[in-house]
Amino acid sequence: MTSAMRIAYIVTAYKNPDQAVRLIRRLDADDVHFFVHVDKKTDESVYSRIASPLTELPQVHFLPRHRCDWGGFGHVKATLKGIDEIVRRGLEPEYVILLTGQDYPLVTNAAIGEFFALSDGASFLSHFPLPGEEWEDGGLPRIDRWHIRIRGRHYAVSGRPFSIERHLPLALRPFGGSSYWCLSWPCVDYVSGFIRENPSYVRFFRYVDVPDEIFFQTILLNSPLRETVVDDDLRYIHWQDWNDARPAILGEKDFDAIMSSGKIFARKFDTTHDSQILDMIDAANPEEPPG
Repeated sequence: MTSAMRIAYIVTAYKNPDQAVRLIRRLDADDVHFFVHVDKKTDESVYSRIASPLTELPQVHFLPRHRCDWGGFGHVKATLKGIDEIVRRGLEPEYVILLTGQDYPLVTNAAIGEFFALSDGASFLSHFPLPGEEWEDGGLPRIDRWHIRIRGRHYAVSGRPFSIERHLPLALRPFGGSSYWCLSWPCVDYVSGFIRENPSYVRFFRYVDVPDEIFFQTILLNSPLRETVVDDDLRYIHWQDWNDARPAILGEKDFDAIMSSGKIFARKFDTTHDSQILDMIDAANPEEPPG
């Protein structure tokens, strides 16, 4: 199977090991690498069920594990570990794509490669300036209050001893959006250099609420590459309620909407709830045999 593009996938996972393995096998193609982070909270037996079946694939690399609590800095940290490892290996893929183990492609690897080959180097990252009507109170309380997570518990605090006002470093304008993206190599390389040169930015975001929805948008929409960033994360997601923090689980009933969406990926799937939907997607997109 070919993708016609050099692509690196950063995959964050924490459960449903067979589903995570299926995702990686489905995306496996020539010139494709995977950098997988499994939440440290995940039981070792589950981790083994993800890692062991993939040992035969030399292009799958497992990242050092740490704890990821929803809404905390852990997801950003895992993504940065993936970027660091891509840079360390000198891969310079044409695109880096951030997924979870509950995402799934809606098209073939060849179609993924063709789409990005025709994208003229654009990056795909949903974004909007803050404050914005999309988020409660414009989203600024996520930034200007201290947000601390301890063993999964979230504390939003202000006042003493947290009376120091919080402002984004470097006088950057904040931007928000979705957590997942498809970035060109120039954008990833810029992010890598930026965080290396500005460690205060990373420190600041350790106390931001749901920082993965702000961290990368703010870097890139303040960068010289901002005109190359398309406001689209290329994902089909069904939100049951605008105020619901988590997307609906997709199943057979969603098949027509998923496949007519024009998107490249969808989330979120859970084969313990619906085991047929991924089979239906694969049947609609048979991979051509190699050669």
